[in-house]
Amino acid sequence: ATQAAQALESITQAVSVINDMNTQIASAAEEQSAVAEDINRNVINIGQVANEMAGGADESSAASAGLTKLAEQQRRLINQFRV
Repeated sequence: ATQAAQALESITQAVSVINDMNTQIASAAEEQSAVAEDINRNVINIGQVANEMAGGADESSAASAGLTKLAEQQRRLINQFRV
């Protein structure tokens, strides 16, 4: 009977340890899920910023082309006044 009681006590302790481990695993999984969500949001934000930058680059390119055209027109006008 004593051996059976000791065996049951050992089993109870082992189950308690397993329960503690399960709690730790669940907590770690929740933390990993939260971090994964943060990473996902950051990746989405990076994509949005990259798209905005690409749009800005397109606008800069168009403005540069416009300035080049204006500079060429100005050069032609100035050349008309040269003797």
